[in-house]
Amino acid sequence: MDQNINRTSKPVILLIDDNETYRKINKNVMLIEGFEVLEATNGREALTLMQTNPPDLILCDVYMPNMDGLSFLTELKKDPSLGKIPVVMVTNVQEELDKAVKVGAEEAVLKSSVTPKQIVEVCRKHLGNTQ
Repeated sequence: MDQNINRTSKPVILLIDDNETYRKINKNVMLIEGFEVLEATNGREALTLMQTNPPDLILCDVYMPNMDGLSFLTELKKDPSLGKIPVVMVTNVQEELDKAVKVGAEEAVLKSSVTPKQIVEVCRKHLGNTQ
């Protein structure tokens, strides 16, 4: 996936999820709502992408192959510059919500309980002054 973002005034969201349909739906809504969107299918791919394209916010699934979301978040928080990027975790497992926040996510939401529009609002809440 060759992705380069030309920095504009639009906030950049990195959407990390192995489910292509979920990424496509959320990406389309985020583009309509005025965001730039980068995509990765797992945490390892995301860490590589972020070396050249650091986003303003990360929206990350918990369960993925190669590197899951909690491992990704743990690695991300070790990096002095990238570790400051806000992360919103999404999962289908209620028990993972608290774990994600303990590892360092700003917020964790159940995929089954939020619409793409609601996810956009959660992202906006954590973007602060980058909008």
